[in-house]
Amino acid sequence: MTDWSRFLPLSNRPRGDDGEVTRNWARPASGLLLSLANLLETRPESLARETLRPGVSVDDAVRELLTLRRWSGWQRFASRLGAHEIPSPEVAALDADRLAPALRAEAMSLSGATARCSVREFGEILVAALDLGTALEVDLGVDPFASGAVAVDLAVRAPTPRRSVLTARTLVAVDSEWQVGTGPALPATASSIVLFLAGRGGVPPRVDEP
Repeated sequence: MTDWSRFLPLSNRPRGDDGEVTRNWARPASGLLLSLANLLETRPESLARETLRPGVSVDDAVRELLTLRRWSGWQRFASRLGAHEIPSPEVAALDADRLAPALRAEAMSLSGATARCSVREFGEILVAALDLGTALEVDLGVDPFASGAVAVDLAVRAPTPRRSVLTARTLVAVDSEWQVGTGPALPATASSIVLFLAGRGGVPPRVDEP
């Protein structure tokens, strides 16, 4: 297997710096959830808009995210086997005007000193934020280094078609300081790279490097 860890963002930093940044993603996760809550509160009509996934509305995507946030590890595993549905009955029963407060509550649960969030869990939030932000043409202020950490995690777990792209090309985030893959460079925005790796978009379009 390819050693994808070689392409960790800012991998040339001192080891102590990487460990401090990547150990716990609760704080940036809380910030993104708050941004999503604020967006829905100021633009409730956006719930009816379609996301980057055909047939999936913003309302659907938010309920999916809330379900994943509330599920335990075994519930997530069981859902992959078809034992649980998304959204969960609890989340499906929420009125639309309760979605923003529910996101805010999840954000608060991640804001405490003892809160923990893995890079995979944070990735679910970040991908949802990039998806909704792109669909609604809103910049939710994703931290460049955070997007790089998620990109590496997604690259490690990417299915064969997307991994083949990473074998043939190096996706270089022109608006951040990270890259994933091997081969000739393909400069693109960090958000388009993450969305591609998450299966929310095609191969990132080439953009001019600054």
